[in-house]
Amino acid sequence: MRLIANLVGSALVTALSFGVGTQLAFSEDYPNKPIEMIIGFKPGGFSDAMARKISEPLSEKLGQTIVHTYKGGAGGSIAATAVKGKPADGYNLVVATSLTFAFNPLQGKVTYTKDDYDYLLTMARFEGAFVALADKSWKDFPSMIEDAKKTGTPIKFGSLGPADRLQMDAVSAATGVKFIPLPIKGGANMMQSILGGHVDFGMSGGPHVQYVKSGEMVVLAASGADKLNATPDAPTMASLGYPAVSYNSVIAAPKGLPDAVKARLEEALVASANDKRFQELVNKRFVGIPPMNGAQTRESIDKIAESMKASMN
Repeated sequence: MRLIANLVGSALVTALSFGVGTQLAFSEDYPNKPIEMIIGFKPGGFSDAMARKISEPLSEKLGQTIVHTYKGGAGGSIAATAVKGKPADGYNLVVATSLTFAFNPLQGKVTYTKDDYDYLLTMARFEGAFVALADKSWKDFPSMIEDAKKTGTPIKFGSLGPADRLQMDAVSAATGVKFIPLPIKGGANMMQSILGGHVDFGMSGGPHVQYVKSGEMVVLAASGADKLNATPDAPTMASLGYPAVSYNSVIAAPKGLPDAVKARLEEALVASANDKRFQELVNKRFVGIPPMNGAQTRESIDKIAESMKASMN
């Protein structure tokens, strides 16, 4: 019996040693082939531009080609779903937004959760804001709410998706003001809807900045908890006591990356996000932030999910 136990013990040690040794060898050899970066948006947009720009220093640091694949639609969920089904070996990345992981699963329309991914980087924060024409009688979110209370007039709201509609539902519940959401696809269409007076205010991820600078529009509030880069004087939804939603650009991988592979990928991605070439791009569009590593990205996504869950209850 003792001989059998010794043999079994030796076999287990050998197997474990082999597994660890194989993983170490795999990690030391990483990467030895091109890395696929699945972009959850259509080609030609700013998310595409960021993914391509960060790939330049990333390719240099890892010594491999970064191959771009596009699976746009459903707020990044199509790309996230595709990546979830791929091996967790460091050769499969997805570019999506914080809401892809923090909010979309809460709607029950996707087959993944935020816990199905290893988060590696937050490389930018879109200028998520509620904006209106400058000739309105109100100049910020609180004065808009007060005006609506006095007049009892419903407010037509240009919505880019379910997350901002959920925010307005929470505002309505807290204030009694009625919002009439009008779904609008894309930032360019939103700008035209606001400029044309088809909505009283609307959600924007950044195209509004040029109109604010020209004096045609004002920012009523930042959609999230952080001050905006282009209009830092605008209040945040968090400071006003409402649910906050941040639209961050996130890079993730399937859950289960080997520790050494994850560490190398994360280090290379953070360094690439700090690269001058990438920073020039994002700062020109007012979406630059200090890049967040994997742990910080995970914490941010957890906070957004908690905020959205509270809004849905």
